[in-house]
Amino acid sequence: MKNQHYSKQRCIIRNYAFLTMFFFLSGFVISSAQEVQVSGTVVSSVDGMALPGVSIVDVNDATRGVISDFDGNFEITASSGGTTLRFSYVGFKTQEVSVNNQSNLNVSMEEDVSSLDEVVVVGYGTQKRVTVSGAVVAVKGAVLAETPVADVSNAIAGRLPGVVVIQESGEPGQDGSTVTIRGTNTLGDNSPLIVIDGIPDRDGGLSRLNAYDIESFSVLKDASAAIYGARAANGAIIITTKRGRSGKPTITYDANFGMNQPTRVPELSNAVEYANIMNELPIYNIPVGEWSAASNAIRTAGTYTSPTPGVGTLNANFSPAAIQAHGNGSDPWGFPDTDWFDDTFNNWSDQSRHNLSIRGGNEDVRFFTSVGYTDQDAYYKNSATRFQKYTFRMNLDADINEYIKTDFGIYVGREDRTFPTQDAGAIFRMLMRGRPTDPAIWPNGLPGPDIENGQNPVVITTNATGYDKNITDFVQINGSMDITNPWIDGLKLTLGMSVDRSSQLSKKWETPWTLYSWDRVSYEADGVTPLLEGAIRSNFTDARLTQGSISLMNINLTGILNYDRTFGEDHTINVLAGVTSEKFQGDNFFAFRRNFISTAVDQLFAGGADQQNTGGSGYERARLGYYGRARYNFQEKYLAEFIWRYDGSYIFPENDRFGFFPGVLLGWNISKEDFFKLDFVDNLKLRASYGQMGNDQVAFDLDGDGEVDLQEYAFLSTYGLGEYPIDGSVQTTLQETILSNNSFTWEKANNFNIGLDGTIFDGKVDFALDYFYNKRDQILIQKTGSTPASSGISNLLPPVNAGKVDNKGFEFAFNYYGGDPNGFTYDFGINGGYAKNEVVFFDEIPGAPEYQLEEGKPIGGYLVYQSEGVFLDAAEIASNPIDYSGVTSQLLPGDMKFKDVNGDGVIDADDQIRLDDNGTPTFNFGATFNAGYKNFDLSLLFQ
Repeated sequence: MKNQHYSKQRCIIRNYAFLTMFFFLSGFVISSAQEVQVSGTVVSSVDGMALPGVSIVDVNDATRGVISDFDGNFEITASSGGTTLRFSYVGFKTQEVSVNNQSNLNVSMEEDVSSLDEVVVVGYGTQKRVTVSGAVVAVKGAVLAETPVADVSNAIAGRLPGVVVIQESGEPGQDGSTVTIRGTNTLGDNSPLIVIDGIPDRDGGLSRLNAYDIESFSVLKDASAAIYGARAANGAIIITTKRGRSGKPTITYDANFGMNQPTRVPELSNAVEYANIMNELPIYNIPVGEWSAASNAIRTAGTYTSPTPGVGTLNANFSPAAIQAHGNGSDPWGFPDTDWFDDTFNNWSDQSRHNLSIRGGNEDVRFFTSVGYTDQDAYYKNSATRFQKYTFRMNLDADINEYIKTDFGIYVGREDRTFPTQDAGAIFRMLMRGRPTDPAIWPNGLPGPDIENGQNPVVITTNATGYDKNITDFVQINGSMDITNPWIDGLKLTLGMSVDRSSQLSKKWETPWTLYSWDRVSYEADGVTPLLEGAIRSNFTDARLTQGSISLMNINLTGILNYDRTFGEDHTINVLAGVTSEKFQGDNFFAFRRNFISTAVDQLFAGGADQQNTGGSGYERARLGYYGRARYNFQEKYLAEFIWRYDGSYIFPENDRFGFFPGVLLGWNISKEDFFKLDFVDNLKLRASYGQMGNDQVAFDLDGDGEVDLQEYAFLSTYGLGEYPIDGSVQTTLQETILSNNSFTWEKANNFNIGLDGTIFDGKVDFALDYFYNKRDQILIQKTGSTPASSGISNLLPPVNAGKVDNKGFEFAFNYYGGDPNGFTYDFGINGGYAKNEVVFFDEIPGAPEYQLEEGKPIGGYLVYQSEGVFLDAAEIASNPIDYSGVTSQLLPGDMKFKDVNGDGVIDADDQIRLDDNGTPTFNFGATFNAGYKNFDLSLLFQ
């Protein structure tokens, strides 16, 4: 889906809620001939927040220097004339600003994105980038907020090497991307773990987030994720939201307006092309030698009489006159030329995002509050589809005293989705099957007849057939307390708790609709206007209502003991130990009724008693994990880290419920060595890691619908309800849903990574290179290949730890930063990642040809016939020696030739080969360009 960002407004309002217009008046200051008095304010260019503690020094006289106060204000007596002031602050680019006899100087400082002192968020903590030894990539929330998309998952595409983002739908409210880290690593669930403000997220994922609330977005791609244990095998995405800062409250309003357009709309045959094709089809039922003569006769006269006994006369489906009328538009009632996509779709759809936030505080209490709104319309004309998202977030940090600090956060969100009564897949099927010779809409504006089954997409996409509403509410409350020990420097205890609750209400109201047809004979009283007959679908004559509710609640309790100290100037250690307990509860129900007394009442009580249906279920789940980290660095030169987790999951049997997951990470800052003499290299770091992580998402395609399903409690004999005929009537009985396996456990990921990071030319260029090799074993699969269907249990087989997959590849990222901090600035970067997997073991069908096996091929490699061109004409078909009866009953000109792979003279299923292609890209690429001048900026992203 294309996104065109045509307007962006942003204003920053200081001094609480008052909007003040400032006029800065420059002038001469009466002073001595050698001095000038300069005052002003220093703020961050990212969010306009005041920067306290900025060092301001006169370049010509280093003795003249001051520090900005709590509100970012400063006042300095500088030497007169063309003096220059140097502004420096940790984490921001040092700037030199010419005074030029100005008395008022307001400076906006840019964050130093390439600074080695930048803090990176990792599992249960943070690290300075210079000491990171894992494969961790990050992007700032401000960058994601600039991307004009409604779902955060789409904003990260092309920005982070190794992160594969595939958007499979552009439907509002359903347009979130599938995100994987380093491609596909397993035969089952490849989803990474999402952690928001330290809490593993289960229900909303990235879609629930407001991009304007995000402070940082980090991706752990290697053993750095091992601290998350049984959910770390697919990597982890760590997100932190914005928090308060000391300084005057700042109010920020962001508005983003955009237009969306389908990337590509299928181009279908027009009425003339379609009519000619339909006229050619009957020709293939006569002898080959007559095809040319028959084709010419059908086109010119509309009929052909065969000299061959028993064939008779062929009449065109469309006469030459009818084809001409369809083409020239002389009779839109009788001979339309319909473009179904054009009649159903708009060229563009609207979307908008709005966000209002307040940020501020003092040294003891700091706060951040935001309110967001997102609105997306669909491409359909008179659309029944719409998506609206409302978010509210408040983060509060308070220092109780010198030793106790607390934080509190609350998030409230609502996602309101409205759809037609048919899903997008069904609607696109209608559009693709619509005949251009049938009317979608009659010239008087009434809808035309159905394509099939009473379905006309011009009507189905509106609310004329009812509605399908889905409302999801989220409430998340989290808080923590940090307690430091006054007697042991560096020791800190953190106690945390979160409650995450979501509720989903769905309501599908289906009402009969009316379509209109014309018998091509009857007219209105005026004898000119065709008489249209309206008809309600015969197989959908009554209203139907389906309602449902899903309620989920997660409770997370965490305790972490952390010791962080630097001894002297050389030795820094960090030791962490923690425990987390998680409990999950869920309930759902649904109810269905039909035969309503009126379509004016869309409530369950008004439905009939016949054919009503109800159902529901619930669950309770739990996890328990013990984890730790020991980190050491010597002069930030030699880096070592050991992380581990002892994790327990409810999914597995008692004896195999817990597992140990270690990770080792090493780093060497080569540029800090005395022997390293390359002056243009600012930093060069070599790093390596190895980790063993788990994936407890026991998922495979149990019901054969092409989607993997989570299999829970597979160590128990579970039963479901089924219906079978017994003694002449249908009875509800218990049936076993899956055979139990009393001994199975996590699939295990053995991930190796080696990387090189560097910064050169005074920070103007930075780069990162990585190579990885992931070996996944103990993958949970069903042994359906070696179990014959005649056994009667092939679809009941339990999961076993038997599958194996290898995945390897490389990643790169290069960035360049240029320009003048006081004027025009710019930066550009490229990043990419290559990942290709190979199935090492899968339970194959015994006796299958080697060229059809999944082993040795990527996961999901297509099984296809190999094309060797096409049959050009009847003569080539007649001379063909290969038997095609295994794939078609009749060969026609234009049909593909298939390779007889096994050489038996017959084209059948044994001639299919397994491809390396599987629909998932092996290489992903992104390029960014950013430029800024004063209050104007430009951002470009190609991916």
